[in-house]
Amino acid sequence: MVRTIRSVRTPIAALVLAALAAACAAATPTPAPTPTPTPPYGLPPLVLPADEAPHDFSTEWWYFNVHLWSEDGRRYTLHDVVFQIQELGSSRTLYVRQAGFADVSAGTHATAERVRSEPEPLSEQAGVFRAGFGDLFISAQDGRRYRLVGEVGATAYDLTLLATTEPLLHHDDGLVDFKEAGITYYYSRPRLDVSGTVTPAGGTAVAVNGLGWMDRQWGNFQPVAIGWDWASVQLDDGTDLMLTRVFDAGGVTVESYATLRQGDGPARLLSVGEFTFAPAGPTWTSERTGTSYATIWRVAVPGAVDELTLEPLVGGNEFVSAARGLVYWEAGVEARASDGRVVGQGFVELNWPLGATP
Repeated sequence: MVRTIRSVRTPIAALVLAALAAACAAATPTPAPTPTPTPPYGLPPLVLPADEAPHDFSTEWWYFNVHLWSEDGRRYTLHDVVFQIQELGSSRTLYVRQAGFADVSAGTHATAERVRSEPEPLSEQAGVFRAGFGDLFISAQDGRRYRLVGEVGATAYDLTLLATTEPLLHHDDGLVDFKEAGITYYYSRPRLDVSGTVTPAGGTAVAVNGLGWMDRQWGNFQPVAIGWDWASVQLDDGTDLMLTRVFDAGGVTVESYATLRQGDGPARLLSVGEFTFAPAGPTWTSERTGTSYATIWRVAVPGAVDELTLEPLVGGNEFVSAARGLVYWEAGVEARASDGRVVGQGFVELNWPLGATP
């Protein structure tokens, strides 16, 4: 997902952001830990919900994307991520929160970034974290419940997210080898029921509900130049799909795979040749960075997912980080079938070299 490897382009940190720690109260019982198969890298297996909490790794993040609909008929999209970064050559740990909020009805997109260098006290409760930035925070509890309280520009939001399906472990055991860039733990919560409020600039809070996706990654990444294409797709028939391609500074693919789950079925790891994930059409060129991003993408899994077109809901979805030198494209998209019907939604994230073209 986003997530970790672009800050790798900066000399200060190993990847790109990720989040923090924290607290909590709550007297609800913690679910029994669910261990995964022992991975082949000599690393301990992923255990949930315990691994929702922070770890002592160079880079870690908690990422969410959300599609929202309001009672008054408006539509919004949001991506919200917190990174925890151990800086190279420094004992300092940074906590960086980045968010992009789109008012689809108005055709607008805005971004926000907040940074802090002191952690909050870590919770002793397994699977709990709270990343606080003043009164704004991201929190998680018991592996199924999350809360996002944030502001982007003059728009505020307070959202509660509840996982309705089991976690999606990538590469079967939740460990992905990015070769010289390092090994990362990686899983998703692909179906989150979302409810809460959005308060537009100068307005009053309106009730919203929708569908969210959560990505969780952490690892000791190496400072090498890497970029990526990534997408999450949630289809109306209950199919969830994550697709990604990671590439080196010369554009050579380091890793490319997808994870598919249809309804309540098992997760299926897809290798190159078993899926399509490719740009298809117009580009958008950033006036700030000169980068031209492919805005429309084709997705297909033969025998499981007929060809889809992922189309952005608004234009101009670039995020430029003042704190980390990180630049990426992050867009809420509609998934359309070949006959033009909207059959789902998702997000596309692109981390390309500055000034790049498809």
